[in-house]
Formats: sequence, C-alpha cells, structure tokens
Amino acid sequence: MANYNARKVRVRRSYSIEDMAHLFNITRKTAERWIKNRGLKVIEKNVNPLVMGIDLKSFIKDKFKKGKIILKENECFCINCKKGVIPKIGSEKIISTGKRIGKINKEQFMKKGICPFCGTKLNKFMRVY
Repeated sequence: MANYNARKVRVRRSYSIEDMAHLFNITRKTAERWIKNRGLKVIEKNVNPLVMGIDLKSFIKDKFKKGKIILKENECFCINCKKGVIPKIGSEKIISTGKRIGKINKEQFMKKGICPFCGTKLNKFMRVY
C-alpha cells in the first residue's frame, strides 16, 4: 500500500479528481475509485466531482489507521500471526547494528527472538536511551 501524505491537503480548499491525482501521484481511476467504492464524500456529483479538503484529509488518515498495529515496548510483530507477540523466553537477543540514528546520534539495536506460537523469527529495531 502506498503512503499518502495527508499534510499536503489544504482543508479549506476543494479538490477535483485531477487535483487529487496530481497531489498524491496516483491515476485518475484511483481517485474515482476512492469516490465510487471507498466512500469519499463529494460536494456535488456531476461530470467533475469536487471533494472538500477536510473530507479528503480525514479519508486519507482513516485509510491508514485501519491496518496499523501498535506494539508495546516488549513486543515484536510476527508476520505469520499478524499480531504483536512477546518473544519466547530464552530466545531474545539484543544486537547492535553499528548504526547511529536520530538527532542525538544514539546507537541503534535490533531485538531478535522467536514467536512462541508459530516459531517464526522476530526482529525489531530499537534505540536504547
């Protein structure tokens, strides 16, 4: 799934299909599908429908909110189970990646482990404060 930047949208402006296509670098057909199938609200339904910026911004934010899974500090995401799990006890390792990240130049670490349910390898990048 592409990542659309909702901050580009001006809330007090109306957008045509061409404007949405140009703004998010998508095709006209994709913008039309958002209106027809995905429920994006339009001001008036005519040959060239217009969408208010506030509706477009909330649509983009809701589009990405559905699939987002928030992990707790000690959890890793298991690709097979499709959820956050705590790694099997004794399988956890914290390894330095050798990279420095952020404005304060902290060292990056990777937490590795094994899923207790399906046995899949788990990885989580993190920084230690």
